[in-house]
Amino acid sequence: MNTSTKIGNLELKNPFIAASGTYGYGVEYTDLSPADRWGAVILKSVSPKPRPGNVPPRCCETDCGMINSIGLANEGLEVYMKEKIPAFRKAFPGATCIASLAGETLEEFLLLAEKLSEMPEIKAFELNISCPNVAKGGMHFGADGNASCQLVRECKKISKVPVWVKVTPSTTDPVGVAAACAEAGADAVVATNTIPAMKIDVRRCRPVLGNIFGGLSGPAIFPASLRIAYLIHRALPELPLIGCGGVDCGEKAVQFILAGCSAVEIGTATFRNPGTEQLCLEYLEKYMAEMKFGSIEDFRALAHRTN
Repeated sequence: MNTSTKIGNLELKNPFIAASGTYGYGVEYTDLSPADRWGAVILKSVSPKPRPGNVPPRCCETDCGMINSIGLANEGLEVYMKEKIPAFRKAFPGATCIASLAGETLEEFLLLAEKLSEMPEIKAFELNISCPNVAKGGMHFGADGNASCQLVRECKKISKVPVWVKVTPSTTDPVGVAAACAEAGADAVVATNTIPAMKIDVRRCRPVLGNIFGGLSGPAIFPASLRIAYLIHRALPELPLIGCGGVDCGEKAVQFILAGCSAVEIGTATFRNPGTEQLCLEYLEKYMAEMKFGSIEDFRALAHRTN
């Protein structure tokens, strides 16, 4: 059987992608879940200048998941280009590397796309237009179809690699935002990001997170993310789609593929079990053998068939 997949013109050896923000800069997982086992890895989001992130505490557990309020903390574009990418490439020369871009303005996104397009190690960009725990920036683009359309269109003019867009589950019309991104030339859409959430300490009588609010991830959000992916594929069947949100086992990954996704991002689950990707791949191979599917395309979007 063939577990490879294609997202537009980008071919991956398997459909599992390490989600940005949960895999660091790749080298941190060398002994636990090496990057060359994945179909691709999306490194920690990069902004033009270093970001200190939000006030701690920055994450907490909740039922069936976790809430994080990291605030896109990162060391900035210069360190990313001079240190992080070279270190990743040295450790994993055969791995597929995706860059997650986090700008606060259109101009910042364009700067990131322009500079990082010059790095041959990077095979695609994921535009982070849906982070729920920063005060400004990407969330503005993710909640507005017109703003998303403009951002994608301008990035496509500059980018030398495919442009993916990570949509928010919080907008009232995720299909409309995805359609706007597709119209502007997005090479793929990722459905979805975390859901805005919070937790209160009943002993301290105060919010647990220093930023008060954060983004809920983990198994709790899987059904909601799956629904959005299904709706996007139903409306835009030609648009390459990547599922993301709550995948912690192979069965959930297969559900995303049946809903129309060509690949699946895995994030929070790797904190509990860094080998989640390998378990998902083993399940996928067993499932395909039992169902007599020779390739991902044999069952992708099969849940949409009416007979």
